Amino acid sequence: MTPKSTPALTAYLQSTKAPWTSLLIVTAEQRAESLVHSPPGLALKVIKGRLCKTPATLFAEFARALEFPDYFGHNWDALEECLADLEWLPAKGYILLITDAASVLSNDETEYETFLEILCDAGEAWGSGRAGMGARRATPFHVLFAVSERERIQRAHWGMNAINAEPNRKTNTRPRQPKRGPSPS
Repeated sequence: MTPKSTPALTAYLQSTKAPWTSLLIVTAEQRAESLVHSPPGLALKVIKGRLCKTPATLFAEFARALEFPDYFGHNWDALEECLADLEWLPAKGYILLITDAASVLSNDETEYETFLEILCDAGEAWGSGRAGMGARRATPFHVLFAVSERERIQRAHWGMNAINAEPNRKTNTRPRQPKRGPSPS
């Protein structure tokens, strides 16, 4: 029998609606990879957050995990372009699971905000059917940042909702969106 995610998590992963990024709260005894299972037809790719401490290492890890083509330019524009294409990785939807997510760009808030914006832009493009080569259909695209409750609290600026892999556990969550520049007056 194939392990399954909780019904609520599965429904979220199959959705073509925002939020595109979420925190996945895990306990010290849990491995995020054992909690998230890809619904049929969706591609699940695991990104090692501990290898994403700088933009350069983040680009390398995404290229490895998502099997980016050789022409990937290892910069923000190239990451955005590849995330909105993924033709080399055919699937009915995409789930990116970032393990050890507290390590991702932890010393650079500006780069972290850029990263979140790119992920949200990719999710919007896939969710509206504007991504992929000729996709023209809404496609699920979600990124889960796996963190402990303590890590979630330590880094209060995550800029995303929190979900639990276990239905009986509760967390205090406040939805936030990444900054997108100055607010209009």
